[in-house]
Amino acid sequence: MCCADIFFWRQIFILIPGCLHAIAMGFMVAFPAVLNPAILSPNSTDITATSAQASWIASTNGISGIFGFLIFSPIFQIFGRKITSIGLNLTLIVGWLTLSLANSITVLVFARAIQGLSIGGVFIGSITICEYASPRRRGYFTSIKIISLGVGSLVCHSFAIFCTWRQIAAFCIIPTALAVVFILFWPESPSFLAMKGRFEECEKAFTWLNGNSVESKRELKDLIKAQMRRHELIRKTEKISYVESFIKTLKNKEMQKACIITALLTLCIDACGRYFLIAYITQILVEITGSKSIAIYCSIVSDLLLIFGLSISCIVIRKFKRRKILFSLGLLTTAIMFIISLVAVLKSKYDMLSQVPWLFPFVILLHTFVAHIGLVPVSFAITAEVYPLEYKGICSCISGIVFTIFYALTLKLTPMMIEFMGVSGTYAVYALLVMFCLAILYFILPETKDRTLQDIEDEIRGTDRSDVDKNLLPEKVISADI
Repeated sequence: MCCADIFFWRQIFILIPGCLHAIAMGFMVAFPAVLNPAILSPNSTDITATSAQASWIASTNGISGIFGFLIFSPIFQIFGRKITSIGLNLTLIVGWLTLSLANSITVLVFARAIQGLSIGGVFIGSITICEYASPRRRGYFTSIKIISLGVGSLVCHSFAIFCTWRQIAAFCIIPTALAVVFILFWPESPSFLAMKGRFEECEKAFTWLNGNSVESKRELKDLIKAQMRRHELIRKTEKISYVESFIKTLKNKEMQKACIITALLTLCIDACGRYFLIAYITQILVEITGSKSIAIYCSIVSDLLLIFGLSISCIVIRKFKRRKILFSLGLLTTAIMFIISLVAVLKSKYDMLSQVPWLFPFVILLHTFVAHIGLVPVSFAITAEVYPLEYKGICSCISGIVFTIFYALTLKLTPMMIEFMGVSGTYAVYALLVMFCLAILYFILPETKDRTLQDIEDEIRGTDRSDVDKNLLPEKVISADI
């Protein structure tokens, strides 16, 4: 039973600050839905903005996220997971504090830019949780983290009913501050310690997290063997400059494959509505229904369905293979997006379906629910599992830059697409993008369910463990012989 398993609770202790950070990130993603109506209102007594300025405020954090990955990815690889996690949360705290005290459009843009530096937490946080969690818990721990982001979005939309945007921004400092307190008591990641050659510390941290079961010892042995083999290879390799080393890394096929998989999964997540629905669902529903009150209440229902769908995904991810979930529910999500496009055309251009005004909100909410049962959570889970350990820093940096570009473009272009192409055209374009990504992933994506990170890395590298020299692992590193 999990309740009696001390190692389960130790891993939950690692998960809690990740969830607190995700809650604050959920507030950040949903914040334009609260801020935009306030600053665009002609009756506002606070800061006012044009629609163009409001779209820049919403998308600025995506742009600055590129710089965030360039800053935090090297820290992640050089100094470890604890320091990086603390830095991400402190950055978010500064962003929320600046936002709550903003007195002009310029300061609002600056505050959102500061927040954007912490977008690296989307990838880095998931990678960190995967390194600390056991293989059988890795998938649903990632889902719980995404649920937390949905909770943040829901609370943000709900607070908008009775709080100002300044009060909401000030409130968001609380979960990030609590996250910093938890992280201070973490051990360092066993994977990071092994990569740095600190094998005795790695064994202690791994045992504290996973215990001394036969399965855990085998996982630890495989991890240390792989890193000892890498260190031995480094010692035998001629020293080269940092520039040559960087170019050599970029040419590495395993790294390239991991980055391509992650980029395609990231585009799936963005195109299926993960972020543009959270930020613009009110605008989309107002465009079709013409009722702002219906749109506001549907946005809250959407957040509830998002959380419910992600909760179900915890069971789905534990029971079914990653590939089966991705392709079956991914295609179902795409089909619903095409249905939304069709319904929007029939309603807006041909004035049909007027007798069923609930139909369009229903299919939008159904899309939210289905996407968050399968496509979104399994994509996040896989992106945190496929990076080779020695390349996690640069992989997270490259993939993070791709993520922030997609994220910024989605938030920037979606309102313009709705204006010029309508809801129907917008959903059709995004559905085609999802189909394109799934078609490529079908041929290159490995299965990752219930496999250790080292096992997944070995498959991506094409390494046969039976060929590894067993004498590389001294007896003093792992006390028990598996």
